[in-house]
Amino acid sequence: YLDGDAGVTRVETYLTDGTRSGGGSLYFDVSNFGSDEVVKTAAAAMDHICAAKGLVLDLRRNGGGSTSVGYALLSGMTDKPLQGAKWKTRQYLPARRAWGEPEQWYEGDHGVIQPREGRRYLGPVVLLVGPSTCSAAEDFVTVFQCSGRGKVIGQPTNGSTGQPLFIDLPGGGKARICTKWDTYPDGREFVGIGCIPDVEVAPTRADIAAGKDVVLEKAITLLRDQMN
Repeated sequence: YLDGDAGVTRVETYLTDGTRSGGGSLYFDVSNFGSDEVVKTAAAAMDHICAAKGLVLDLRRNGGGSTSVGYALLSGMTDKPLQGAKWKTRQYLPARRAWGEPEQWYEGDHGVIQPREGRRYLGPVVLLVGPSTCSAAEDFVTVFQCSGRGKVIGQPTNGSTGQPLFIDLPGGGKARICTKWDTYPDGREFVGIGCIPDVEVAPTRADIAAGKDVVLEKAITLLRDQMN
């Protein structure tokens, strides 16, 4: 089982009927990519992960961290290289602006994600996302969707991007300004839009009041269908 201090706040096993006991699908609630401890702990638990018939990876509360941490986690779930997300940042030259020249951009990408050495989980996977999924977590979602590794379920993500510039404000306040514009590996936009799930599911007020997780229930149903 994974440690909450490593960014994984909850791990549960589900039978294919959705109950919380026995074997079947494994559920990971990954709350952040702020530390590579989540990757180390997942690697140490790979035998347990590979024994699962299905995997639910929950990024609905993941506000980001380091893109490389998310990609390292993804490398344990693929048997082929995956192209990382693309990005660009402004190259601001005041004199050129004064001369009326068009704005320039520096463009790059996050490279290629290689499968991790050793055992990897290659069974069915579903990814849960929502409005609080942002920054580095969205970089993970874009690659996951482009790879066709599994279905993304939930609500559109935050539509944020990465690499904030931190600024100290008068009176002790602080501000962050985005300095980098990210896209899907294939060039699709998600900034200001969000990553759109393959299957959109949103809880109602009644669901929330009853403590019913309809997004997770849908994920378990999809995994059950894939296993049958």
